[in-house]
Amino acid sequence: MQAESLVQSGDYAGAMRLFQQLAAASRDPDYYRLRAADSALRAGDGRTAKQLADAVDPGELETADRHDYTLLQSRLDLNVGRAREALAKLDSLSMGRLGPPQKAHYHTLRASAYNQLGNMLESAQERIKLGYLLTHPDAVKKNNEAIYDELARIPEKVLATMQASAPDVLGGWMNLTQIMKTTPPAGLSTELAKWQARYSGHPASGQFLRSLLSQRQGTLPGQAHTGTAPPAATAPGTTAFVGVMLPLSGPYASAAQALRTGLLAAYYADPNPAKPPLRFVDTGTGNIHQLYRKLADEGAKTIIGPLLKENLATLSGAGELAVPVLALNQTPEVSNDRIYQFGLTPEHEVEQAAGSAWFDGYQSALVLAPATSFGQRMVKHFEAYWNQLGGTVRTIKTYPYHGEDFTASVRSLLSAAPLATQAQITLPPIQAGRQGADFIFLISDARDAHLIMPQLTFHQGEPIAVYATSHVYSGRTDAGADRDLNGLIFCDIPWLLDPSDSGPLSQQSLSSQIQQTPSDYLRLIALGIDAYRLLPKLERFGAEPRSRYSGATGTLSLNSGNRIQRQLHCAQFEDGIPQPRGIAPLLRPRENTPALR
Repeated sequence: MQAESLVQSGDYAGAMRLFQQLAAASRDPDYYRLRAADSALRAGDGRTAKQLADAVDPGELETADRHDYTLLQSRLDLNVGRAREALAKLDSLSMGRLGPPQKAHYHTLRASAYNQLGNMLESAQERIKLGYLLTHPDAVKKNNEAIYDELARIPEKVLATMQASAPDVLGGWMNLTQIMKTTPPAGLSTELAKWQARYSGHPASGQFLRSLLSQRQGTLPGQAHTGTAPPAATAPGTTAFVGVMLPLSGPYASAAQALRTGLLAAYYADPNPAKPPLRFVDTGTGNIHQLYRKLADEGAKTIIGPLLKENLATLSGAGELAVPVLALNQTPEVSNDRIYQFGLTPEHEVEQAAGSAWFDGYQSALVLAPATSFGQRMVKHFEAYWNQLGGTVRTIKTYPYHGEDFTASVRSLLSAAPLATQAQITLPPIQAGRQGADFIFLISDARDAHLIMPQLTFHQGEPIAVYATSHVYSGRTDAGADRDLNGLIFCDIPWLLDPSDSGPLSQQSLSSQIQQTPSDYLRLIALGIDAYRLLPKLERFGAEPRSRYSGATGTLSLNSGNRIQRQLHCAQFEDGIPQPRGIAPLLRPRENTPALR
């Protein structure tokens, strides 16, 4: 079958189209819809995959195909970060009735779900079960690397206290990870020989273990370079390193994983042979100041993190800091000469999206925001900033967050726009002739924006320009789904707005890591990339206030209070694709003039 051949060749989009044609012409449409949904998901088109899967009647499928349907639905859940829902679907399957490929798929999905939830131990256990079903050497290698990667994120104390004795396979993996994290290079060969004697025939023996030892004793004092696995901790006192403090376990583990992906990608892309290794510590397992002191005492030259604002505040107030810190968040309450604050601050996005509207000539705003605490926080900031620019806010309306019907909110908002104002506006906005015109400032995530924008279009007499922050864009190009957003202008990080970039840290090069990262956390990969690359530039930023760096998250500069300012890029949806509009203006509010700093 031609569609199957396309699947084998990797042309998943082409296979999806052929399977859809077969579904339309066949007496067995549900089977072909299922195959089309699977191909769409493999092609990265999650929205189409969901639509096709929802059109399948599982009652019309053969037993084996019903199992594939359940596996597909769990993949769709994982694709949008719904790990608990994915596990619930997987729990409904009977392992005894699955074929070998389905069993392998089952364990892979369970491992991914536990990984999303930050439960690295359960994820590793699923991958150990998966290992017994794999036969291809490359698949076995990648699975072993994933097991080690996940266990490396578990704190050393947990590894030590939860290990089962030999010959338990999981216990062997945990013991190996602990050895790699704590043993100085000089004693590593001896400890690994003892490990091999205790765990004869363990899946990590052989080529994987040799690769691990070779890498550790080579230029990288860590584990084998897998592209995503972290360098293991260096032994205290052996060499300088960069400490990284992230919440690798607990509710923020998925965010930490995305940051870690970006940091490691930048680390491995760094050609400097003298680059210091990274050492990761889990802030979810201890006192932030004690973790900082331990890293500093053991030789950290710089520390990246923490991520959480409360940890940042605690560290700032803990007295003199011997080692400089690049925090991965910003808070106005914190000020410390040894802490640089760098984060994806939503208030900065509000200012630059608003500045873009002002620069286009708009002066009167209609604001639509979710009835949530975050929505109201953004409204408050927008209103204050817009008033400082000299603009007016005509009305502010709210809508039910993740509701199904926004008609009342949209009609109420548009009723505040005079017909005369509406009649003079067309899309796309052009600066000339815009003075005083109304525009809509939309505070929304991608899910709600897809429902709100069509209603704005339907209920308007003439279209009104709509501006928003990056939250309206999933970060994944999907022309079919995003046609609902046509006309919408937003400001975002350049890393997501330049699909033609093919450099080592581009979306193209990191596609496999991106596919494993929920949309809500994609921008944190870019934050991790920039955090690593900023380290050697911090001193120059301080010495040369006008210094700039073109990063993945924007054009970066240093503001007062050691806060990193990001200057974003803006785009407008046309035929479902974000089309660049240029760099966002940074306006000095009281002067009403652009300051492209």
